[in-house]
Amino acid sequence: MILAHGADRHPAQTATDWVTYADHVVEVTPVVERELPPSQDEVDRGEGLILRNVTLRVDKVLWSSDTAAKAAPASFEWIAHGWQFTDGSMDNRTEMAGEGESRIEAAHHYVMAIDWQASKCDPGDGEIPGQWRGLGSESSIPYDNGVLGQGEFQGQTQSSKAARVAASDEEDPNYSLRDEFIGHTAEALAKRLAGTKPGESTQEQAAAPDMHNTSCG
Repeated sequence: MILAHGADRHPAQTATDWVTYADHVVEVTPVVERELPPSQDEVDRGEGLILRNVTLRVDKVLWSSDTAAKAAPASFEWIAHGWQFTDGSMDNRTEMAGEGESRIEAAHHYVMAIDWQASKCDPGDGEIPGQWRGLGSESSIPYDNGVLGQGEFQGQTQSSKAARVAASDEEDPNYSLRDEFIGHTAEALAKRLAGTKPGESTQEQAAAPDMHNTSCG
């Protein structure tokens, strides 16, 4: 297993972070996935990444922001880590996951804090459609059998007991909301979020798209 590193889009360590930056917190189940082909440059080079597009069914909405950009979806698409291929063959592949987060796999369940990213124009890729995205590595929690922390994490299935052992100590500055709620139910997490007031956003939000000119360029 290769663990990839990446920057978080928003802070997601505390309950205040979740209710400040998320539009919704939802229980989800992966129901369909398909591989996304690598770029032609990667194919020509003989090494690169094969990502996955995973359809997530929303089983329950646990919390919603009063200022949510959109209503919670019934399902949504999620771009997930897949594999790294090398030696000129896409069959010569190694599974990838994000460091400190779930890979998002079938037969498992998760709780996620998500927000809506409006469509935008990218100079290199053209128009990027609007999509639901997570806040960061701390904004998804394994949730098999109704227990937070239990399930798939970094591509491996773990018990809530093992997750508790691996979690940061309460005195550790990296101790997070996800660590705190290991072994609890999603309803307990929802209650915490409902009783938490949002803070002041420290990050600029993307400007609203121009509805009179939806083309790129």
